[in-house]
Amino acid sequence: MATTLTQLVNNMEICAKSAGFTTFKFGKLAHINFDHNIKYDLLNLQYPDSRILDINNGLQVYNCVITAARPYSKANPRGVRRVDNVHIIMTALENRIWNFLSCVGAGNNCQDLIPRETIQLRREKGTHNDQLVTVTCSFNIEVFFNCIEIDCNSDWPPTAVAASYNCKSGVCYDPGDGTGAYSSLAACQASSCFTGSGA
Repeated sequence: MATTLTQLVNNMEICAKSAGFTTFKFGKLAHINFDHNIKYDLLNLQYPDSRILDINNGLQVYNCVITAARPYSKANPRGVRRVDNVHIIMTALENRIWNFLSCVGAGNNCQDLIPRETIQLRREKGTHNDQLVTVTCSFNIEVFFNCIEIDCNSDWPPTAVAASYNCKSGVCYDPGDGTGAYSSLAACQASSCFTGSGA
């Protein structure tokens, strides 16, 4: 099944909940600063950029940036001024991010792939007015978009098959799988079976 932006975002929202995030938002990170009714932990997906890697095979790459956020005190969603043990919160957020990435990389489309060398983490404290601890993760995800459908059980890309020909009822035809008895159309037409104009 091909992956559109809508399917990708919907899958990420499902994976965010599966990874333990209470709130999932899709938009600019700065905009969460105006929503003080957020239940934490939060995962924010910024609007992704994308580029086409292979137009013939329908391969598109999204450049994604997600930010996991929690106030200094998880019990207080408005945040507090306590700054010790920030590394414990960062580690907890990182664990949720890894679970999220594992889920997204094994999404509905068996061809969706997150190359590990594209994953990068950045850690901050004191983000926005809510004094959040944040871990931001940037990564690429490769997807096949709507112009094609792919059999997940077959090899990709498909291997080119050499032309070959069979003769049946006086007509030469290519079975399309390389199993023909004749290696060329001319050889098939020279056979005693051939009576027509060929195919």
